[in-house]
Amino acid sequence: MLSCVLLPAVLVFFQACDSSIFVKKSDSTTPPLKIIVGYQSTTAQTWGALIIKNQQLFEKNLRNLSPDASADIQVEWFDASAGSVLNNNMIGGKIQLSFLGDMPALLNGIQGTEQPNYKSVLIALDGKGKAGANQAILVPAESHIDRIEDLEGKTVSTPVGSSAHRMLLETLEAHHLLDKVTVVDQSVTVGMQSIEQNKIDAHATWEPYPSFIEFREAGKALQTVEAAKTDYLTAVVANRGWAEQNRAYVIAFLMALYEAHQFVLDHPDETAEIFAKESEFPLNVCRKMVDSIRFDAAIYERDVLTLKNDILFLSDIGKIKSLLNLSEFIDDSYLREAMKMLDKPYLTTEELSGEWVEKKPL
Repeated sequence: MLSCVLLPAVLVFFQACDSSIFVKKSDSTTPPLKIIVGYQSTTAQTWGALIIKNQQLFEKNLRNLSPDASADIQVEWFDASAGSVLNNNMIGGKIQLSFLGDMPALLNGIQGTEQPNYKSVLIALDGKGKAGANQAILVPAESHIDRIEDLEGKTVSTPVGSSAHRMLLETLEAHHLLDKVTVVDQSVTVGMQSIEQNKIDAHATWEPYPSFIEFREAGKALQTVEAAKTDYLTAVVANRGWAEQNRAYVIAFLMALYEAHQFVLDHPDETAEIFAKESEFPLNVCRKMVDSIRFDAAIYERDVLTLKNDILFLSDIGKIKSLLNLSEFIDDSYLREAMKMLDKPYLTTEELSGEWVEKKPL
């Protein structure tokens, strides 16, 4: 069982956050406050969202904050096919919180500096993959391409501007193939169809698709981990104006995120079943995701460096015209306060400046 936050501690939290909206229950004529959380069931490293959704951890923490007021809060989940869809809905004011891949998260942040009525903030991370983990270059099952060197003279598709695109370029560069392979822009959905139908030489993408395509025996993954250098991250981004006005809700959400990550560690078999139910990917594929993904909300210095390099990558390929100031975009104070409310220790400065702590994910 996941532990509940004691109400007396939460009452102190009300005062600290000035969250009077929790304390006073609205009258019957007031419509419920709707909080919409965006996620992507087709991106495995954002599957911390699936645990929160399935176990109703956000609602649980809202009830802990104020049993009366939580009845006037309606949590809804929006499953998007791509990070760009979530970004558009956030900018349009339709979504308050979103689970995003690192590149879409950064594009969201840049939009927040360019739009007159929208600002965003990165409040936590979700799934992590070290040095290209949880991404792969796929080839059709009957392909004679067995190693990266065999891609010379071939065409490889990938969503341009994604982490998979960056992994692909790093891998090609490491094998001196950068100018010997044609890279074309193609969505994951079309890319997977192209692999299954043998219409493309290769496609670079992220989990769960590599594991799924191998499960179906429709394709195979080439070994890339030794060549890829960049971590693959996913993030939780909030509408900054909404978050500042509803800080208590954000902290309740991050309490739920921490509990979801601990649930993955403590209940791997049940986690795989939840992943399978919520994502509709096969259970065996979901079991692999439990083992391969580090679910960790903490924002290490190495993570910030990864995001800085991601920004430079987006700039180099012409996806962005201006660079994002990460010190303004990232705010881990919400996460720190959530950990305090849960009476759990946050990482030390020394820990945050080093490698990911193996047995201490948040």
